[in-house]
Amino acid sequence: MIHRLLQLLVLSSALVATSFAQVAVYSFTGNVYTATSSNANITAGAFGGSGTTSLTNGTPVYSAGSGSYAISMSGFTGTAPGTSYFSVTLTPNSGYQLDIASLSFGSRSTSTGPTAFAIRSSADNYAANLASGSLTNDGSWYSSGSISITLSAVTTATTLRIYGSGASSAAGTLRLDDISFAGSVTPIPEPSTYAAIFGTLALVGVALHRRRAKVRPNATV
Repeated sequence: MIHRLLQLLVLSSALVATSFAQVAVYSFTGNVYTATSSNANITAGAFGGSGTTSLTNGTPVYSAGSGSYAISMSGFTGTAPGTSYFSVTLTPNSGYQLDIASLSFGSRSTSTGPTAFAIRSSADNYAANLASGSLTNDGSWYSSGSISITLSAVTTATTLRIYGSGASSAAGTLRLDDISFAGSVTPIPEPSTYAAIFGTLALVGVALHRRRAKVRPNATV
């Protein structure tokens, strides 16, 4: 019986299990701000910023990424997290929820450009960092690698901002390319799904208790 209950638990858990993959990618290929690719169950808005942005494909080329165009902006003076940022809005389709587990990007900061970045979201009105880090401002391209963030069970339009700060001049620029958000987009589980899981767990607990009671030796006097 316990074996059968465990099978039911595995099947029930599979209904809410998730695997992480790219949910939206922005490579700016073709000189456009829109997503290069995105999950079919979200609307990925166009990338923008707090100031005037441009798409540039000047040298040096980002050889570690897709190359071609990158989004660029200036005005990143001030202390962290700063007041200037790139931004994008991701909206799950009705009946779906979005979980973002990480993002990555390529960056190029000029010699007077920003030296730090921070990532925030509209989920808490941009109050706290989801992640932060340093930028090398020597005019070369660098890959951020995978940056872990936690943005869970998003069911409405949510804006993410990539702030820059620490620039020594307002004219210093930051370019970003190959911005990728990884996570999952899944159907919102029905209450009955969770009820089935918790019910199965309760039955497993009862069955284990009864099995232990049967094998317990009789007390002696």
